[in-house]
Order: sequence, then structure tokens, then C-alpha cells
Amino acid sequence: METIDAVFARAAAEEDEAVHLVFTDGTASSYGETYEQASRFAAVLIAAGIAPGDRVACFMGNSRALYEFFIGCAIAGVIAVPINTLSTARETGALFADCQPRGIVANDPGTALPNDMFSDDVVLRLSCGDAVPGAGWRDYEAALAEAPGRVLAPRSRPDAPAMIVYSSGTTGAPKGIVLGHRQLIANARMTMDVLGYDANDRFLTVLPSFHLFGYSYDFLYCALARGRMFVLPEFDADTALDLIEGHRITVLAGVPLMFVQMFQAGRLAGRDLSSLRLIDVGGGPVPVSLVHRLKNDIGIDTVESYGLTEICTVACVQRPSVPSPDGSCGVVLDGIEVRLRDRDGNPVPAGEPGELQFRCDTLMTEYWGQPELTAATLADGWLHTGDVGRIDEHGNIFILDRIKDMIVANGYNVFPKEVENVLFAHPSVQAAAVIGIPDEVRGEDIQAFVVPAPDAARNGDAILEYCRRELSRYKVPRGITFTESLPLTASGKIRRFALRELWQTAKI
Repeated sequence: METIDAVFARAAAEEDEAVHLVFTDGTASSYGETYEQASRFAAVLIAAGIAPGDRVACFMGNSRALYEFFIGCAIAGVIAVPINTLSTARETGALFADCQPRGIVANDPGTALPNDMFSDDVVLRLSCGDAVPGAGWRDYEAALAEAPGRVLAPRSRPDAPAMIVYSSGTTGAPKGIVLGHRQLIANARMTMDVLGYDANDRFLTVLPSFHLFGYSYDFLYCALARGRMFVLPEFDADTALDLIEGHRITVLAGVPLMFVQMFQAGRLAGRDLSSLRLIDVGGGPVPVSLVHRLKNDIGIDTVESYGLTEICTVACVQRPSVPSPDGSCGVVLDGIEVRLRDRDGNPVPAGEPGELQFRCDTLMTEYWGQPELTAATLADGWLHTGDVGRIDEHGNIFILDRIKDMIVANGYNVFPKEVENVLFAHPSVQAAAVIGIPDEVRGEDIQAFVVPAPDAARNGDAILEYCRRELSRYKVPRGITFTESLPLTASGKIRRFALRELWQTAKI
């Protein structure tokens, strides 16, 4: 059994001078150089008195230091806690109070990480940005240069926790999800067996690597394949297309909205994207029209996937070059069992929707500090996802929606994803989301939020008329609110509770 650091140690030993990371400023790092720096970072952690099992947090976007952080934490046997860089000081403070880190590495901490946030238990604070470190902070590069050599005997174990990843908070307060070395690597290998990544692949990080989707699909998969990873500090559609074309990127993973922005007709004129052999779309509901555009209009082999942090990333994925039904996210990975259950825990009839539950060896260890929630979520050894799906006779899984997001209008169940797919297919809509709102007669009604396509008119009546042609009467939104953007998590999921707050505020 492997550990995260062992994956990179072996890559460094066998591919020492092979290019590992390429940055937008033109600099690069080999596998050997990446591991050398990570080992020095581990030495800094150990010298500070941080012990195996302690937590060390990071507050960084995609960067050289972030990847050294992940590997170095594994070498030192400590638990890495990546924090969403969009988090406010209040939100970050709550996460720190929960996981109680002993160290923190941040990119230009500034006002995002005020000194009064840290308890006396925090023995190490490293700043890796361009700004001069404030009081209590050490410069990251200087600390590594002064490190007492490398760590020659890694302190990690396959059965030990590697990370605590906080959930995106789509339904409220984030939960700390504890993931082990063995589970992360096993899920990565299972996924790669399907997608066929190898040393010839060039990965582009359009996803933030502090989120598990980006960590796995780019950082971990690339190392296991011994490929080359091109690091985009933060997503920008035009820059991403420039990198794909200029560096002959071969594989790309991202959330739907990224591809909506990248593959708008006006952005593709004159571009050569022929190097792209595979796109994986996941991390949220995937509009059927987007997949058709990627596959048929642009001609790129595109697969949909579905996963959860609690399963160490991927549960099911379409097979490349194998036809899949519209709206499905493929079949489960080898080694994963799936079942559907109703609200009372009973099996559902064939073809009927139910809660998706998974059993496998790559499930999370626990929710940090929440034993009761852990026991309920992993009852009987099955991961209770809270997602509603159905399974066809070939094992293809269709994600209908979150149980909590389902709208009951006039006694009928309405899944937001179905309504959003119809809205998304309208030419004047760039992005859309719907929520249930209280209604004295219907119980709940449907409110849509729409981001208009560039230069499109804001004609809500025309969009609603289109919905009436495409949807049953009870599924048609009562109204449309136009907005410049939708509230999203770092992984691209819709924060529906934020939309409910927005609607409530507008109503008042």
C-alpha cells in the first residue's frame, strides 16, 4: 500500500529530470526538484515541533508552494488542510477553530488571516507571496533555504489521514471530511484505469487544487501517470484556451460553467484545439446541450463523471469513446458497489429514483469531530449520499438532484436539474439555477435565476414560454430573476441556500 509522498518519491527517483510543473511565467520544476523542495518543507514542519497527526492548513491558490505543501505534509506525516482562498476571515476562523491547525502556509495573508485568528497552538506561519511577511510570519522560501536538510525517513502511513477537506457548504456550514492516503490513491488508480492517462499526457489545472476535484484530477493523476502539469493560478477562459493551444494540452477536467465560458463560439475562431483527446466534465449538474456541443460541434471526446469528496473523488464515469445515454454519468468504477433506497431505507423498484448509496474501500474515514454525523452517513458500511438518482438496465447512473433540493409543487416532485437543463438550452441563457419557494396553494413554486448570454436580451417572458413548450406545466418556473452571476462554491456547485437568501431579501 502507498502513501501520497511515496508516489512522488518514486516519481522523483525514476523521473528525476522529467518536467513535472510548468507555470504561466515560463518557469518549470522537474519531479526531482518538486520532491526536493517538498522534503525541505517537511523538515521545516518537523523542526517546528509539528508531529504526525497534527494539522497544517494552507491558504493558497494553484502555485509551486501549494504542491510542495501537499507532498511535504505527507512526508512529515501531518494532515494537510487546504482552505478555499475565497473564504472570509470569519469563515476561515471557524475552520481553524474546528481543525485546530499547528501550522499555516498562506499566499500574502494580509487581512484574510489576521493575527488574532491564531491560537497559541499555531507554532509555524509561513508566507509565500510577494508581500513582506507581517509580524509572526516567516518567509516561505527563506524557511526552506534554512531548513536542516531533507527528511530522509518519511513519517506517513497508508492507513493514516492525509487530508481534511472541508465541504463546499452548498447547504450550510462546511464539514471536515477526513481522507486517508490509501483511499485517495486507490480511487485515483481506479479512475485512471478508465480514463487511460499516461506519461504522454499534458494536464491543465483550470480547477483550484485546494478542492479535491482539482487535487485529484490534475495533481495526483498527473504524478501517477508521470505526465506534465501546466498550472493556471486561477481560471480565465481565454488564458486557458491559449495554454491548450500553445502547449498542446491533451486532457482537461473542469466544472460545466468553465466549459460554457471557454467554448463560446466567439472564443474558438481560428484556434487549434486538436491536441485535446479527452475532457471530463463533473463537479455539478452537466447540461446535455453542453456535452453535445463538446462532442459533436467541437469534436472532443467528452465524458461525464460523478463523485463526492466522501468517496475520495470519483464514484462513476462514462467510458471514453463508448456511447452513453444523454444525462448519464456512466457506470461505477470497478470495486464500487451502488444501490438505491427510498426515504425509509427500502429498495426501490427497477428504473425508479432513490437515494444513491455506495460501498467501497475508498470511503472517507470520518467527518472531523462529528461522530454522530459520521455514523449516520456511513450507516451499515454504505455511504448515504443525499443525492437522488436512477440506474438503467445497463448500470448507467443518472443523477437527478439533491434530496434536499427537490421541489414538491402541487404534490409533484420536481428536480431542479431537469428545469435547469431546459433553461440552459435556450440561446439567451448562459447559466441558470432554480429553487423552491413557499406557495400557499401549491406548497412550493419554482423560481429561476438566469445569467443572460453575452449580448442577449433579458426577455423573461420568452424564456418562460420556451419552458412551457419543453416542460410539464407544474415544472415551469413562476418567475425569472436575471443576475450577473450565480453564487458558486470553489468546485462550481450552486449555493442554493444563497439563492434562497437572495430571493427572500428581494421579496422583503
